[in-house]
This record gives sequence, structure tokens and C-alpha cells, in this order.
Amino acid sequence: MKETDFPVDPQFDKLIAEKAPCSAWGVFGAHDPSLIFADGAYYAFSTGTFGENYYQIRKSEDLVHWQYVGQAFPKGIRASLAPVVDEVIACGAALKNDTLWAPDVVPAPQGGYWLYGCYSAMFGTNHSGIFLAWSKDIAGEYSLVAPLVTTGGHWGSAPNAIDPQIFFDGEKMYMTYGSFFGGVRILELDPATGLRKDGYTLADHRSGKISDTQYYGKLILPSDNVEGGVVHVCNDVPVTQGDVFNENTTTPLKNLYYLVVSADSLFRDYNMRLFVSDRADGGYVNDRCGLHGLKLCSSFSWRHSSHDKRIGFDFAVPGHNDLFTTPDGVNLVVYHNRTPMKLKKRRPHYLFLSMFAYNSLGDLVMSPNRYAGERLRKIGREELAGKTFDFLELSDDNRASVYASRGLTLEEDGRITVSGKERGRWKLYGEYFIAFDFGDQRYHGCVMPAWIEAEKRAGLTVSARGEKGLPFFMNQSF
Repeated sequence: MKETDFPVDPQFDKLIAEKAPCSAWGVFGAHDPSLIFADGAYYAFSTGTFGENYYQIRKSEDLVHWQYVGQAFPKGIRASLAPVVDEVIACGAALKNDTLWAPDVVPAPQGGYWLYGCYSAMFGTNHSGIFLAWSKDIAGEYSLVAPLVTTGGHWGSAPNAIDPQIFFDGEKMYMTYGSFFGGVRILELDPATGLRKDGYTLADHRSGKISDTQYYGKLILPSDNVEGGVVHVCNDVPVTQGDVFNENTTTPLKNLYYLVVSADSLFRDYNMRLFVSDRADGGYVNDRCGLHGLKLCSSFSWRHSSHDKRIGFDFAVPGHNDLFTTPDGVNLVVYHNRTPMKLKKRRPHYLFLSMFAYNSLGDLVMSPNRYAGERLRKIGREELAGKTFDFLELSDDNRASVYASRGLTLEEDGRITVSGKERGRWKLYGEYFIAFDFGDQRYHGCVMPAWIEAEKRAGLTVSARGEKGLPFFMNQSF
């Protein structure tokens, strides 16, 4: 293989442990990130932290090294977003929060950029409001256009107007939002104005002119433990049906919608869940996914134990992600990570990116490594056969400390062994698809180049999902 088939040492930004001057942050402090490509560079917008409370903005040329460049609303919430605050107060809120949460930014058709943001009066309540703002320049300053949806009261049944995310389906524009007990909702927007297509306002709702459903939008995921829903649209996805080992398969193309949410406590057991539908505004809960969804990722480590010093961090309570495709077609999960897995004091957030791909069943699978500039490419059988891997099986227990096991070999004859003991069989097919039987399950996944930090060199990684919806990761060992 050519040297360009693998990433080179990316020399990632340092994961500093304590607050430093903003100019030295890099990936430090980025919570609930969302990505956009603008003016020839990448910009990450994220929730306010460490005194920079009004949407943090970072810039990168290579998606690996990041520079903090400022805030979207440097004048603060009350000065910049007074109508939003007034609507939240009108719904009965006492203001106990001075931080803006979970933004998303998209290009505006007439020039400049639309920022979709939210303000919540107090953590753990649904006294919240989502709004649209605009700026001529990607790095701001942004100015309010209008509130879009405001919630408050009936906690446990009414939605929570936070975590807006935008996606497009052809000429249609949608916003997903919602958190925990109110589930995830969807509203159609006007792509010409960025505002609600129906034109409804909080005054319409409070006066009884429109129903809850008309104002809050359609419920697409009824759940009491998820937030941060983002939808990724992919057309003509090959979906293999049949037994790939016996080569008795068909592969129709489907247009699919991937909804990824973050579930459970962001302090203890945050994890990313995947739902798939064949339409934009529903169908995400089905016989295959159920309300639980398929697991995309939860806490794990490429260390072999808590005492292993080969790698200086864990993937700990990862989540609140964006799904982003670069201009040259690289698919990325953009998320925050709170390394390490075990730490008594409160852990900061870091901006992480990992490549994703679609397995032969049409499922989204995520590389279990930080993105280092690699690209998805054809994998030859000779690259895998006889090679040994560290491996991880993620379970339903999202609080478990999962460390890597050693010694999985993809044998030349198609068997899988662990420390010499036969455990299953494997097959590489297509450009980079892999199927394997391990234990009592069949897994389908993708083989991808990666920078393997525990090995301090490039190699191959495998990300697969089993019949029970749980991931199986492998990293090449040397």
C-alpha cells in the first residue's frame, strides 16, 4: 500500500486538564459541538463553558488542530436575545442560567449564516426557547432574527425547546429539537427565510389558536432519556439482503435517514444511539430499532487496564454529536468527550471527531479512533489476513469501564482466533465491508484506515454492529 493510504502522525492538540487562556484551548472546553465549512475553513460552534458562555467558536484548516476565535454573542444573552428571554419568562421561568446551549449553523441562501440556538432558564427544567440569528460573517457577531419555539411547564410530558439541529431533504428544510421527557420533535422550516414554515408564534399557542402539536411539532422519538437529535440524509445506500458468507444476496438501493441521539446522564453514562428511517419526519421507531435504538458508541478505552499508560485518554461518556460531511466527501461524527472514564472531579469536555461509514446493511458505524485525516478506501484481503488486533465488545451497560482485550487474529483461512483459540469466522467483501461470526452473533462492519494512538502508528480499524445492536471494535496491533 502507498503511504497516502494511511494517515500520518496528526500531532493532536493537547488535552489540557485545567482552564487556560482561550488562545491555548484547542479542543478543550468544547461541549455539544456542531460543524460547518465556511470561507475555506472548518468552524465548530459549541455550548458555553468556562466563562465563555455565549457560544464558543473554533476554527480549523485540517479538522485536527483547532483555534479558539471568539463568541457568537459577545454582548451576552440579555443584550442580544431579549425577546427570547421575554418569551421564556412569559412561560413562568425564573432565570438561573447565563449560558447558551447546543447551537447549529448553516449557510443562509441570501448570504451570511443562520445560527439556530437555544436558551434554557435553568438546568433540569423545560423553560427554554429556540431562536434564529444571523451574521454576515461566520465568526459573528450574530443578531437575533426571531424566536421559533418556546416551552415551559408540564415537565415530563411537554417538550423542551433545546438542541436544535437542521437538515435538508431535497428542497425541504427541517429542524429537530428536544430533550429527555418530551422526546425529540421535528418542525418544517422555510428554506428562504429560515423561520417556521407554518408561521406560528408563542402568542398563537398561548391564546389557544393552535394546538400543542401544531406549535411544538411532530414527535418523532418518544423517549424520557435522550437529547441532541441530529438527522443525516443519505440517498442510494446499498443495503445487502441475504447471507454474505454463502454469496446468496441482493443489494437494493435505499434512501435513508439516520437519527442519532445521546442518551442517559451526560455525567455518568452518556452514549450515542442510532435510529434509521426511510422518511424524514417519522418512522425512526420500528421493529429493528425500537425505542432503545442501536448503539453507536459509549465509554471505552484502548488501554488494556486502568494502569496501562500506552495511551493518555479514554473515550468517556461521548456524545451530543453532529453528523458532518466534508466538501470532499469524508463523513464525520463530531462530538464531545470527557476523558478519562474514572475521575472523581468533574471532567471538562473536549472536541473529538471520528470518521463514519455505512456497513453492508446500511447501518452507520463509527471509527473508534480520533480522525487524523484518513479517507475511506478499498481494503485488500492481504491487508487483513494474518493480522492481529486489540478488540472491544460494547454491552448494554453504559456505565461499565470497557478496556481493550488482546490477541484477536483474522487468520488466513477465514477463522477468527483469540490467543490461538478459535472463536468464529470472517469475510472481507465489497470495497471495505467485513462480516464475522463471534460467539453467538453475526456482525457487519467496515474496515477503515486510522491513526492508532495506543500504537503510535497508522493501521487498520474495524467498526461493526452485531445482531443485538451493539458495536464491536478492533484496532490493529503490532
